[in-house]
Amino acid sequence: MRLDKLLSERGLGTRKQLRGWIKRGRVSVNGEVTHDPGHQISGDEALTFDGAPLTPPPPILLYHKPLGVHSTLKDPQGRACLDDICATHPLYHPVGRLDAETEGLLLLSLDGALTQRLLHPRRAVAREYIAEVHREVEPELPARLAAGVQTAEGTFTAEVVEMAGRRVRLIVREGRHRMVRRMLHNAGWSVEGLRRVRYGAFQLGALPVGEARPLDEAEAAWLAALMSGASEA
Repeated sequence: MRLDKLLSERGLGTRKQLRGWIKRGRVSVNGEVTHDPGHQISGDEALTFDGAPLTPPPPILLYHKPLGVHSTLKDPQGRACLDDICATHPLYHPVGRLDAETEGLLLLSLDGALTQRLLHPRRAVAREYIAEVHREVEPELPARLAAGVQTAEGTFTAEVVEMAGRRVRLIVREGRHRMVRRMLHNAGWSVEGLRRVRYGAFQLGALPVGEARPLDEAEAAWLAALMSGASEA
């Protein structure tokens, strides 16, 4: 691959900017300054820019999507979307969607094949949510969700892992549009607030609203196992 193309894909700048910087000797490959933007590299070389090491961008970023933000890169109606976060991280795209009324963990991916692996129904990757419902939950709710709730989009199941008062923590293994809202409503509990807190091994944790972070070591290991087909979702 051309040096200027690889550096552009890593988000260092535009191809035009990079050609100028490389010609001025600001980039080194394996310790040697190069002035050729077309220098062919594999991507495994040690690269520096103005003496600072250039590391590959992480394959996944974890983003805390705020309420009211649509999970699209652009919105023709001018509504709040992911344009700000993706302007900061221009190589990334969202893994699936959270509807505008749902906040919480949204994955941003660098690679389309990785995105498809995370979304593929055969992988059944766990998505964990906390829902605030309109009335106090009742003991029969876990069994009702486990048995499957019919909606206009199909019949879906969920595992309730915790519930108290008007709060339900549940796990689903599909990513259909507004699925959690639909099944809880049809089970008899309308959702008033919804937050996704986990996707596979990726945890929202204390990540501030509107912020993004790379994977930690445990999350990176889980992702590597998923890509090799060895992980538990």
